[in-house]
Formats: sequence, structure tokens, C-alpha cells
Amino acid sequence: MSTDEEVKVAQVGLQFSVYPLRQAHLHAAIEAAVQAVATAGVDVTVGRLSTFAPGDEESVFAALRAASAAAKSFGPTVMVVTLSSGLPSEATVAEIQDASND
Repeated sequence: MSTDEEVKVAQVGLQFSVYPLRQAHLHAAIEAAVQAVATAGVDVTVGRLSTFAPGDEESVFAALRAASAAAKSFGPTVMVVTLSSGLPSEATVAEIQDASND
């Protein structure tokens, strides 16, 4: 296994969506969650329905905790989270994000 392949295997893919409940303004909770993930030091790609943030396992789980705390600080919130071991390719990420445009 090459060094690049080892790095990709060590990476975790995080995809999440935030659904604020019973809140007059939805954008604030969603934006706070996305900003919390970005501040946690992982790369962030925002799509129409979800946000993708790959990184090393420790950073991704810290980012997930930060996103959850930020979103729920605005009130009741549901977060849908997908974690993947190994880093999905850019083509896979693009396919996921494009599917939300259909």
C-alpha cells in the first residue's frame, strides 16, 4: 500500500444534515453547525442537502461533537450523520452532491 493510500484509509468521511425543529429561523442552526465543523479543522464541502467533511478520525469526531452542540444551541435539532471508513473519492462526493440536484 502506498503512503497516499494509507492516508486515505486512515481518513474518515463525515456527511451530515441538520434539521432544526420548531424554530422560526432554520438557517442560523444549520450555519452554526457548518461553521463549527470548519473551525474544528476539517475540510468542508457544503451541498444543497448535506455537508461533507473528511479528515482524520479524531478531527472528524471532534467536528461532529462541535456541530451537534452548535446546532442544538438554537433549540431542538435532528442531525442525520453518515460516517465512512476510508476517504470517498472526489467522484463519489460529486455524485452524492449532484444527486441532491435531481
